Amino acid sequence: MHMQSSESEPVMKELCSKILTATDVGVRFSFPTATMREHFKLLEGSQSLDFQVTDKYSKVWTFRLYTRKNDGHPKPVLTKGWLDFVKRMGLKVGDKVIFVLHGNHNDHLGILVKRNIKLLGSEHWADL
Repeated sequence: MHMQSSESEPVMKELCSKILTATDVGVRFSFPTATMREHFKLLEGSQSLDFQVTDKYSKVWTFRLYTRKNDGHPKPVLTKGWLDFVKRMGLKVGDKVIFVLHGNHNDHLGILVKRNIKLLGSEHWADL
């Protein structure tokens, strides 16, 4: 039996996910270039953009997406707000961060965090 999703069911579309490195948890988050180009429009001549995401607890976080001047290889990173998020969420190297679009029209940006745990000899991603 196929059920149609109702307005109240959360529908999410994953934008990108990344397993965190030492640089991601200690300095800045290296943001996937393809995701930046597809979903974030920096103003002409601008190298940064502040945007908001909502975590699973409905807390809103503001991050700054920053790129280098070299258009060929912008190397986008999250700077402002990111390390506070890491600290408050207790993130570690090896955790996974997932950026999602959600809401009735996929018009809200969310962030999910998962930790890889070993249980009875197999690995599982648990929500943080």
